[in-house]
Amino acid sequence: MTTAAEYAALRAPLLTAASKRVPLASLAQQARALSLWDGKQVVPADEMQFAIVFDLGVLDPVGEHGRGIDRQARAEPPPPGSPEAKLLAALQVARFGLFTLHGPDPLGGVKAAGFPDGAPLRITDQFLGAAPPGTLVGLRLVQPEADITLTCGTTVQVDSRLLERLLNDVPPERGPVFPGPPAPDDAVAIARLMAEPAARLRLADLQRQPGFAARVYRTAIDLGLLGPVQGRTPQ
Repeated sequence: MTTAAEYAALRAPLLTAASKRVPLASLAQQARALSLWDGKQVVPADEMQFAIVFDLGVLDPVGEHGRGIDRQARAEPPPPGSPEAKLLAALQVARFGLFTLHGPDPLGGVKAAGFPDGAPLRITDQFLGAAPPGTLVGLRLVQPEADITLTCGTTVQVDSRLLERLLNDVPPERGPVFPGPPAPDDAVAIARLMAEPAARLRLADLQRQPGFAARVYRTAIDLGLLGPVQGRTPQ
């Protein structure tokens, strides 16, 4: 049986191959939606900003563009039943959502729970375990086996400001971006914001809607949770 480590080793080459099949027109639209396009090219300030542009283009594009992962599946279908085939099929249904991290799991990876439903899961990821318990993140998960859950390479920290904007349908901003982490006591603000059942139901519904990942990414960028933005962060 294929292990989580073996699937993890296959994931990066497969996503890289799929990213090369994203047309420039789609890449431009994803970057424009995230305010990371200067009219000619993607202008990320770091690797994570670059990664979320391709995350959308490969797995969840804004607009009517086809997905890079589907192009990859048609162009280079792996042998049926192989680990590559299982991973490819899982990536085609990979889901983006919000999750609370609860520290390292004794079996490896990190203990996590869906947010706000609290459904427990274990994510095999060598970096997430270092996050302080209680950290709220947005990420896309892929499950090539029922007992193996991996990320798709992008992780965005989520705070109460981001949640409030999602719940209130606040449109994207175009003003200056001032980088900074969530407030030290943000967990209290999140708990207060999500205390109402209506807020939890609303957030759960939003996560099922198309384009949720793009909304989270753009809001995180506007709030400075993804660092400085070229052309928007004052020198």
